[in-house]
Amino acid sequence: MCGIAGFFHQQRGPQPNAAVLRAMCDAIVHRGPDSDGMLCRDGIALGMRRLKIIDLAGGDQPIFNEDRTVAIVFNGEIYNYRELRAELERKGHRFATQSDTEVLVHLYEDVGEEMLHRLNGMFAFAIADFRARTVLLARDRLGIKPLFFTRLPQDGGTWLWGSEIKAILQYPGVPRAIDRESLGDYLGLNYLPPGRTLFAGIEQLLPGELAVLTTAGLRRKIWWDLRFTADPQWTQERAVERAIELLEDSVRMRLVSDVPFGAFLSGGIDSSAVVAMMARHMNEPVKTFSIGFGEASFDELPYARRIAQRYHTDHHELTVKPNVEELLPWLVYHSEEPTADSSAIPVLLVSKLAREHVTMVLSGDGGDELFAGYETYNAYWARKAYRLLPRMLRRGVIAPLVHALPMSSKKISFEFKARRFVEGAELPADEAHFFWRTIFTEEAKRELLADGAVAGGVGRADVAAGEATGVSGGSVGGNGGAAGRSRSGAGTTTFERWRHYFDASGSDDPLARMLYVDTRFYLPSDMLVKVDRMSMAVSLEARVPFLDYRLVEFAASVPSHVKFKGRVRKYLLKKALLPYVDRELLYRKKAGFNVPKNVWLRGALRPMALDLLAESRLRRHGLLRLPVVQRLLRDHMEMRADNSFQIWSLLIFQLWHERFIESSPVPARMPASVLA
Repeated sequence: MCGIAGFFHQQRGPQPNAAVLRAMCDAIVHRGPDSDGMLCRDGIALGMRRLKIIDLAGGDQPIFNEDRTVAIVFNGEIYNYRELRAELERKGHRFATQSDTEVLVHLYEDVGEEMLHRLNGMFAFAIADFRARTVLLARDRLGIKPLFFTRLPQDGGTWLWGSEIKAILQYPGVPRAIDRESLGDYLGLNYLPPGRTLFAGIEQLLPGELAVLTTAGLRRKIWWDLRFTADPQWTQERAVERAIELLEDSVRMRLVSDVPFGAFLSGGIDSSAVVAMMARHMNEPVKTFSIGFGEASFDELPYARRIAQRYHTDHHELTVKPNVEELLPWLVYHSEEPTADSSAIPVLLVSKLAREHVTMVLSGDGGDELFAGYETYNAYWARKAYRLLPRMLRRGVIAPLVHALPMSSKKISFEFKARRFVEGAELPADEAHFFWRTIFTEEAKRELLADGAVAGGVGRADVAAGEATGVSGGSVGGNGGAAGRSRSGAGTTTFERWRHYFDASGSDDPLARMLYVDTRFYLPSDMLVKVDRMSMAVSLEARVPFLDYRLVEFAASVPSHVKFKGRVRKYLLKKALLPYVDRELLYRKKAGFNVPKNVWLRGALRPMALDLLAESRLRRHGLLRLPVVQRLLRDHMEMRADNSFQIWSLLIFQLWHERFIESSPVPARMPASVLA
């Protein structure tokens, strides 16, 4: 596991500046504190920071082929590298290390870009081919590992890339400006749509995308996409058997490590399944790590303990009351795109706990997207029944009663969900699924944003590149998903970007459409960002067995009525896990990895919220209307509304803007004490 960075001068004249490359790598030292490596040659600069996981003595990068005409810097893990290595050795390739990274160099020599289809792993890498003077950038199928890039026009065109944006910002001349077009997307979602960032001109490779840098410019291609085509062979019995077979093999492959490892254990279905599969393949107790909060409705520790006891794990847990006001600036520095998912806090804290004992963990992320675990799937069918009621009854009686329910401080309380449901149920089906995930609606954004705050947004990097070089912004390969088309910024609202993915699902099945958009849009842009940034912030590698592409493609081929039978979320997965997880845990109410931010904002975080969102600070950028912000704060503090999601979004934005736009970003250190 590493952090990578580099740049490519389109013209041969300028030589790479090693000091600049060093600064880019130093900015992401937390991703790889164990060693570093740099290469500057023929207008190409490759740099990396390494967290040693496999081949501790011999895996330093960059790594070359035999005649040093091809070099790579790599972030991630390739789980089938031993099989690939054996095949390449039979073809005559000679290896100098035992690392998975070196396999990529020789595989590129053998089959070029087609190498990507042979890989089972999580990855983002840059391969420099000095024979052709090109650089291949690539990202794994599901977007587990990040890779950002941009283009500067000076010196005939210079392309920059890095595992994090803060590496790119170290290069002289990179503007620090907000992409106002993306501001509306951020406020609507609490995160940025795939490929986008809030930094003008800086974007990210999409999941399952490659880019080739040449002297002529940039060529982009989607090399993998997900298709939902129901296969009738998957009866419940056969699908249950195959699901466990694939999950167990995925976990087994991810246990390859030369350093101590363990697992996050939240007490939910997915992390419990991972721990159960790990226990079947380990000769020693699994090290498990759990975080709880003092508020009863947010505490999942009792459920985590039951799994730990059943599998006799070496269990570590911590009930925390975090110094959130001290943690938030540090969290924003590391999330940087930015992302305002408050559950990043427990992910950060459990990562910190785990890092005191291990260097790598397995995580349960991805199960909800594969096997239909979100409440919005139930809400879709509840909406159909609800809309059979007369409109006058829905809008004149039920909606007013629901909105009159008293507020609660409990986690995702009934009244909160009921209000969201009745509002979204009046919308068309695809739009309802989007609405239930929305933070600020389009109407709320128009009210919140000052005049001109979003108009005149800066174009994306690939569009600018096409204009500058005459090279296409990219071609959609494989099955042709929304990923490629959405790069152009199609549509003027956040929902139109979202709907792009619904349309690209290639299915008329409502559940398949929702699962596609959640897997290709929500998962890589929110859930995986949170896990990657927070674990890497403390130099911990997190592997995600549910996102083995074989398991993902299998789940997409299972008919919806087998996955989601009787409106039971994760029906198939629960049936498959009955021999391994107690029924009570499998069928209890879904909880999620949430924090009591609504309570914090009325208590410990109140002074910080009022200060950050004060008139004097908002006036500095002039993007938000003060009366609207003040009303959101007042209604929340006086418990007239639960505005915690909206206020949290604004807090994160304000911290991000002050750190990255108003001043030069400097490395942030974790507070000496993260707990109150």
